[in-house]
Amino acid sequence: MKTIVLDPGHGGYDSGAVNGNRYEKNDNLRMGLAVRDRLMRLGQQRVIMTRSTDTYVDLLERSRIANNANADIFVSLHRNSFTNPASHGWENFVQIGSPARSWQYAQNVLNECVSVGVQSNRGVKQENYSVLRFTAAPAQLLEMGFITNTIDNIMFDENFNGYADAIARGILISLGEPTGPPTTVPPSQGDPAVRAIQQTLNERYGTRLTVDGVAGPLTRTAMVIGLQTELNRQFNSGLVVDGIFGNRTRAAVPNLRVGARGNVVWLMQAALYLCGYNIGVDGVFGPNTDLAVRRFQLDNGLIADGIAGPITFERLFR
Repeated sequence: MKTIVLDPGHGGYDSGAVNGNRYEKNDNLRMGLAVRDRLMRLGQQRVIMTRSTDTYVDLLERSRIANNANADIFVSLHRNSFTNPASHGWENFVQIGSPARSWQYAQNVLNECVSVGVQSNRGVKQENYSVLRFTAAPAQLLEMGFITNTIDNIMFDENFNGYADAIARGILISLGEPTGPPTTVPPSQGDPAVRAIQQTLNERYGTRLTVDGVAGPLTRTAMVIGLQTELNRQFNSGLVVDGIFGNRTRAAVPNLRVGARGNVVWLMQAALYLCGYNIGVDGVFGPNTDLAVRRFQLDNGLIADGIAGPITFERLFR
């Protein structure tokens, strides 16, 4: 029985890289647990986590856990970051001067992840990281896209199950173990109302969403693209249509209230529906929409006045 050590980077007070409300430590742990579950389903290897909850573990302790377990492979999971938000892609690191076996193991895991789909393959590199330097087993530190890049984050969320499968598969290939059948759950038909929203976004704004009825990050980005497009069309706002709800987009949002109608109202209703408020999405700000807006405002600590302005839109779309 082979011993695999999974190391979700950071944890506890060490959040790792941060992008708004997104913390690297959480992405690392979610992926580590998902990979562990896939490996344990096959039942032919011993899987050890350096942490399985949101706790801080010292870097040397992570290596000690692997060394005491006489690990056959050590995989540390991380998200990358950079000051330039355009930086993107996946890469894998081994210790400087590592033997060929460590390089091959790292290449196996990265290859499987790339096969799922990434913005760019940055390759296997060498670096003098502590968890690589002090771990006796073939060790790798996988950077699962840039947390500071919008598309990398969208792909991480949309392809999460595929990436978890791929990491597990790359580990098993490295150890010469059977990979078993694919474990990704097939997509469901989803919510018909969400499918209708996705289809309308595609038709009006050319967003090219998969019409699957699942309100994931790509759908939410498409909603912002639609909003920015409408604000430019109706109010000559001069916004960059980039799918990011920033300060300029917020400033361009008008105050909507009962009696308003049109595509901006439709987008607001669609956003309310995606947030769990079961209303019709018809582009008319009527009594039911007014009630949903007031409930949303109340639930989010806003003044429940039924006026959907910049602050309400920010909570809905950001």
